[in-house]
Order: sequence, then C-alpha cells, then structure tokens
Amino acid sequence: MGTVTSFEVGGYLPTSFLDWDGRVAAAVFTRGCNLRCPFCHNPELVLGRSESLDPEEILGDLRRRRDFLDGVAVSGGEPCLQSGLASFLRRVVDLGLGVKLDTNGTLPQVLEPLLEEGLVDQVALDVKAPWGLYDRLSGVEGAAEKVKASLALLHRSGVDYELRTTWVPALLSEADLLELRDQLEGEPRWVVQAFRPGRCLDPALDETAPASLDRMVVLLPGVTLRG
Repeated sequence: MGTVTSFEVGGYLPTSFLDWDGRVAAAVFTRGCNLRCPFCHNPELVLGRSESLDPEEILGDLRRRRDFLDGVAVSGGEPCLQSGLASFLRRVVDLGLGVKLDTNGTLPQVLEPLLEEGLVDQVALDVKAPWGLYDRLSGVEGAAEKVKASLALLHRSGVDYELRTTWVPALLSEADLLELRDQLEGEPRWVVQAFRPGRCLDPALDETAPASLDRMVVLLPGVTLRG
C-alpha cells in the first residue's frame, strides 16, 4: 500500500469521546485553513504553526488500536485543502474504521468525490453566519456560495451530516441568529454551539462575553445546542 503524501497533520488525539457524538474516535487535525474566522480556537493549525506529525505513524497507531475505536474524526484547519486527504481516508477505511469529516464547506469540488467514493460516514459542515454576513465571519470574500454548494451536496448524498454554527455575541446579534435559522428553513440537523472566549485568532474576542446557553434555549427552541 502506498505512502500517504501531501497530508499535513498538526495534531492527533488517540482517543476522543467528544469529536464524534456517540462514538469512541481518534481525532486527526490537519494544518492550514483557507478562512480566517476571528473566533477560531485553533490559530496554530489555521496558520500552519503547529507541530508537524507523520501521517504514517498515525495510521500505524490506528492499526494497532482499531479494535478499540469506532472511527476517526478528521478536522483542522481545513482537511479539504490537503491533496492527500482521499488517500489518507482510504487507508482509514481499509482498517475497518468509520470516518467523520469536519469541513468549512468552501471546497465542494473536493467534498463531492469523497462522498461519491463512500469515504465519509458523517460530515460536520460549518455554517458560520447568515449568507449576507459570511465575509465578515469567515474573514474572506465569496465563501457563502461555496458553502451553499456543499450543503446541496450533503442533501443529495444520503450521508449523515450536521450543520454547526458558533454563536459569537460580539459578531452575531440575536436577530442574525434568527435570520440564519430562517435561511436554513428548519434544517433538523442544525447544531448551535456557545462561543467561549480564549485563544481566539483575533485576541480582541478573548475580552468579549461568552454566549449564554440559557438565552440560546429561549431563542432557538427545538434546535440542538451545545454549551
């Protein structure tokens, strides 16, 4: 079996109970991201400043421990930037492990063949803001249309997925959050996470207030919430 190349890993958790709901998973974090979300909690990964790990060593560890794992969660950074992503996922699948992919959705041309080849069991897709505010929340221009395309792919694919939004009160008002709910048209797999300041890409946000889970319960009845 060939060696995985062009797959930059910046972090690895051999066992995680948090990165894939209901499963015991290893978590692999790739280096680099094409967005600059000011509230991101992984600045070292986003900026490519984290340590560099050997993906072959990680695959070897997964092979040794596969009987104790349900799957592997691949996150970042943005995994779809890695040209070796499909090769890495094939190796994981060959081990008999499931795959969860966390993505910002801005590379639908990469996501689509992964879905078609059956390399992904679940996708967690970031939906950062109402479409009209996307440039400000993502730190780049033009991301919204690409995320819409990725969302359409998930709807057609039949693959399990969730949509994730982090409510950052300093960047998104309550009205913005409700606007996003309306734009998603009652999407049943929408999950809203409460922002907690600390280690943000924009240090100014570390001085802002966290999101109130109690307020989220009132604002978003029926929506899955994470504190």
